[in-house]
Amino acid sequence: MALGLAIGVISRWRSTSDNKYSFVFSGERDQIDQYLDAVDQIQCSIVSGTAYDENGAKSAIQMAMLRLANEMDNLLKLNAAAARSTDNNNIPDSSTYSSTMTDSGSNSYVDDYEYGGSVLSEVIIDDLRSIAQRMNGAGYLGDCKKAFISNRKRCIEASYQRLHIQKFSSDDAPRMQWNMLEPIIKVWMKSAKICFRKIFSYEKQLCGKIFGDDDDDDCFLEISGDRASELLEIATNLSGIKTASERLFGILELYKTCSDLLPEMNKLFDTQSSESFRTKAEQVVAKLAGTACMTIEKFEKDLLTACMTSIDKSHSLCKYVMDYVFKLEQNKQTLMELSLSNPPGNGVNFTITEPQPQNKLPFHVMWIIMCLVSKLECQAQLYKNDSTMNFHLMNNFFYIVKKINGEPEVREMIGDDCFEDVSSKFDQVKAKYLRLTLARVLSILQDKMPLKKRLRKFNAEFNKVQSDLEKCKVPDFQLLKDIRISMEEMLVPPYSSLLELLSKSSCLTADHVKFSVEELKSAIQGFFPST
Repeated sequence: MALGLAIGVISRWRSTSDNKYSFVFSGERDQIDQYLDAVDQIQCSIVSGTAYDENGAKSAIQMAMLRLANEMDNLLKLNAAAARSTDNNNIPDSSTYSSTMTDSGSNSYVDDYEYGGSVLSEVIIDDLRSIAQRMNGAGYLGDCKKAFISNRKRCIEASYQRLHIQKFSSDDAPRMQWNMLEPIIKVWMKSAKICFRKIFSYEKQLCGKIFGDDDDDDCFLEISGDRASELLEIATNLSGIKTASERLFGILELYKTCSDLLPEMNKLFDTQSSESFRTKAEQVVAKLAGTACMTIEKFEKDLLTACMTSIDKSHSLCKYVMDYVFKLEQNKQTLMELSLSNPPGNGVNFTITEPQPQNKLPFHVMWIIMCLVSKLECQAQLYKNDSTMNFHLMNNFFYIVKKINGEPEVREMIGDDCFEDVSSKFDQVKAKYLRLTLARVLSILQDKMPLKKRLRKFNAEFNKVQSDLEKCKVPDFQLLKDIRISMEEMLVPPYSSLLELLSKSSCLTADHVKFSVEELKSAIQGFFPST
């Protein structure tokens, strides 16, 4: 194309109007190629010094650069308008985030998320790259990037607003109740994954495709930097929430999310100009790890100093602590990454062997279980009656043993020695309870008093045991069956021997025998009624 013809092509597109056909890139491909060829021809003549009308050529290039900046702006605006009309229901509201959040490993929502109409077609990307190359060659890359950044930033803002991310200050976080914080954390985790893995990642790729090595990441930082920094600021503020036992697992999920995203954040913001962002991201992960460690320490101190001023017949303390232990095991991989300190050592009456320093989580789990056992033993001292005290301990220790047996990973974590210690304590209190409860009945059966007198006393004492045990409840059916079997094994043989001796006595009558052997067994099966 001759220089004069090229200048003429540029001059014909001097201005724009509201008519869509006033934009070069709204026309046919021949029209677009002709305009770009004209720009190339003029620019080539200026660079080579062969332009016979240098002033006219430079004036035409200035017009072309203004036109191309407007063309880029128009292409991006048309794409954004199409996005608004076709992508109105892509992101659910914040209530859906909270209700559909399952666990830190669930990324199905993020995987299914689409950036929607904000994604540009390859045809548009090629056109934008063509514009950027011409404007860069003429020294107008700054104007090109300005148009691009302003449009893409609006796309990010629209998507970010629809994520319903709640912003709050560092002063607000420590004062907020957990029922308010928990949904905020869940929304943040999902949103952060979407932003860093979908939205920001796409914008990074887009900048690279359009501007190539000339971008040096400044476009991406201008487009995504503010919202990325805001996400980190929210996470930083969340790391300053008040520590409480029930908050640990929400904090661990938040830490895990940030930790998992850290390599991706470092890859996205990988230039020297974004070094401060990478530093801030690493600090956020470290602060959340510290908050998680402090929360575990708080739980252990609370357990250690728990005030046992009331008798706990429903072993709610056991349930709470053992549920906590199982959740610790479920988060084992995350917790193993933390630099846990040693549990508090003062005020405990047990000794456990500390494992290797790089693996302190099992030590903490063992400590928690043994501290619970110790607390239960202290609580049992509130009972005046030894039999009742051992009944209380038997129920609670059985609960601990059964829960550990039902969770092989926990048993493996604490090791055989710790488990056998708790099991042995259960066996001891169970045996002692049975012995104390049946002591009087057994002593009568083994006494050398006259047979009929022995039988009368047995009947009276057994009736008393029945009456006492009607007031007792064994919460676990497995333990209930075990106790009944043990009582039957302890009572039936000596009672059968007594009946056998009585049957040989000439003075035995039906009035003397209240229970046959089978009736005694049936009576024992009625101990500790379940209703």
